[in-house]
Amino acid sequence: MKLGFYPVLGKSDFVRSKGKKIPIWQLLEYQPVGWLYSLAIKAEIVPDSPIIHDCGAFNYRDQDIPTLNGKYIDAHWSIHRYRERSKVGDIIVCPDHLLVGENIRERQEYNLKQAETFIQLAKSYLPNRIPLAVIHGQSLSERLEVAKYFLGLGYRHLGIGGLVSQAREYSINLHIVKTITDVVRSRSDSERVSPKVGVSPSLIDSEGVLPKASAMPAPGVAIAPLHEPNAHLHVFGLCSPQYAKAFIQMGLSFDGSTFIREGLGGGMFVSHEEKLIRIPTHYAPKCNCHVCRVLNRHRIDPRLTNKGRTHTMGRIAHNLNLVISTYRKFTPKEKIYLIAGCGKQLTYPAAAKDLYYSQHFQACRRYVEEQESKWYILSPLHQVINPEAIIKPYDKSPYSLSHQERILWAQQVAESLIQVASSEIEFVFLTGKLYRQEVTPILQAKGYETKVPMQHLAIGQQLAWIKKELEQEKQLVLDI
Repeated sequence: MKLGFYPVLGKSDFVRSKGKKIPIWQLLEYQPVGWLYSLAIKAEIVPDSPIIHDCGAFNYRDQDIPTLNGKYIDAHWSIHRYRERSKVGDIIVCPDHLLVGENIRERQEYNLKQAETFIQLAKSYLPNRIPLAVIHGQSLSERLEVAKYFLGLGYRHLGIGGLVSQAREYSINLHIVKTITDVVRSRSDSERVSPKVGVSPSLIDSEGVLPKASAMPAPGVAIAPLHEPNAHLHVFGLCSPQYAKAFIQMGLSFDGSTFIREGLGGGMFVSHEEKLIRIPTHYAPKCNCHVCRVLNRHRIDPRLTNKGRTHTMGRIAHNLNLVISTYRKFTPKEKIYLIAGCGKQLTYPAAAKDLYYSQHFQACRRYVEEQESKWYILSPLHQVINPEAIIKPYDKSPYSLSHQERILWAQQVAESLIQVASSEIEFVFLTGKLYRQEVTPILQAKGYETKVPMQHLAIGQQLAWIKKELEQEKQLVLDI
């Protein structure tokens, strides 16, 4: 599941022109990472795009017994609907209940019970979908206990819900999200319930709060550490630029529908640096963004109100386009790391990542593997090597190349890198000067960003820098 913004779409997100329906996603300059649809509506699905299929909890938030269109919502019903609507790789959300009203305890029991059933049904009937359970709680400690319970059931994708009602409490919400994220991804102790057995929802105490972890497992239940560094977390309903920037920096996904609400209310977004400003349509200047230029060709003016649904949907498309454009500024560029293939080598053929076994090379390797990004090895003989490629030991260094040979080598390296990189890639060189000085100008001329974090550092200083960086990546976590 990709990090970033998943706009919420409804059942009629299109404009009409000359009798034809144009979906708003076809109007956009940039596409979001995916979309969110609710089971509460029958929507036209965006083709070839990741979809979060939501259970529609907001629609039945006022019902103690959750129903949609007269149907009781539970794990079995939602799995049946997801089979009809989802495709391979989509995210399917376990039925959940917002903790509002008087029957909080019963609603939390419902959430835990459905989560236990849902993941088993998903494994049996929709093994190629991604099940996601939503964390709710009346306190941070309760949310952490629920997160731990879901991990114990086997969920690796978790949602954080129930924060929209306090959306203005930015600091509080951010603390909740960050703490849950840090604990789920970084915690390691001896208190996680085995997915094989689980914990009964009836263990919720009389105050409606989950008991401490040490009280949850029954005798004989297998225990494993609560530690899932690859877990993905998604925040439901918070999508202002302030939240978006924080969530993207934390490596989370999130959704929202503010662009729809403001569009329906006659508001047009104008971007200013990292902010989105709402302007009433009668004050809005004529816009020359990509969406408005397309709409203008179809004689649709998003500034018009009370002139029909098509102009309103044009305004919604304009708002969404500005939202996506603004959030793109917060998304860090994907990196490709480059390491110099130098130093000591094994005496027999091996994977390139193992062939070079000097302290410096292996330290660089550990560092880039921690980043979970693509990386390649620069070689005076092979130019660019995939770390998994099997190669023979060789005796050649950049010092053995003439100036003209280094220029030719640099051109070959740059051409190979461009073939494997999109225009949004940043190349990070963990190499000596001879491995990069003719390569970086070629990449920069093609529009790529380059970075040399250990520039001007001697070998010993580079090793110290790598050690320090690796130590800083170990997160401090909250004890629960």
